[in-house]
Amino acid sequence: MLILTQMPYMTHKSSINTQQDTAKHDMATWSDSQLVEAAQLQLPHVTQAFEALLQRHEQKIYHLCLRYLGDEGTAQDISQEVFLKVFQQLKNFRGEAQFSTWLYRIALNACHTQHGKKTLGTDDIDNWLDDIQLSMESDCSDEADCIQHCLNQQTEQERAVLSMRFNADLSIQEIADILSIKLSAAKMRLYRSIETLKKHYETFCL
Repeated sequence: MLILTQMPYMTHKSSINTQQDTAKHDMATWSDSQLVEAAQLQLPHVTQAFEALLQRHEQKIYHLCLRYLGDEGTAQDISQEVFLKVFQQLKNFRGEAQFSTWLYRIALNACHTQHGKKTLGTDDIDNWLDDIQLSMESDCSDEADCIQHCLNQQTEQERAVLSMRFNADLSIQEIADILSIKLSAAKMRLYRSIETLKKHYETFCL
């Protein structure tokens, strides 16, 4: 679990916090909107409601960052920054979009910013190719370099779509919501991203 040391945790018991303690084991069944509402009531403190949100989403956010950035340490740092930013901005969340949509937008923006500082790594990149059913039969003497080169040809938009679909396991509708585009546009963007990566792979690695 992420350790968010910059967040102020509750040091006293309120009636709401007591109710949350009692309902601790039931929070796994709460919807995101219920958890957000409970967490907002206790701002500026971190309570079990926010921790439940973190536990529900932290692994997918971490894996999204890992596939996008290619480095475990960086992905861990960016994931922590994402949830810190979510906590800081939670008071402004009005439920106009789903919480998960809002969360992934913050995560993608953080990855975009970080990617501008560092070249995409090759760690576990072969899993990307497995996920989108690319052949790994290659005559390339250094396949890692070939894969790196292929990914370097992808735009940030293409990497983002591939990460959300195959690493965060989001539906195409969820991707459309996060990117604020129509479902048909999200389908086309994903299809083109896959086809582009296939072409790069066939050109440079086969």
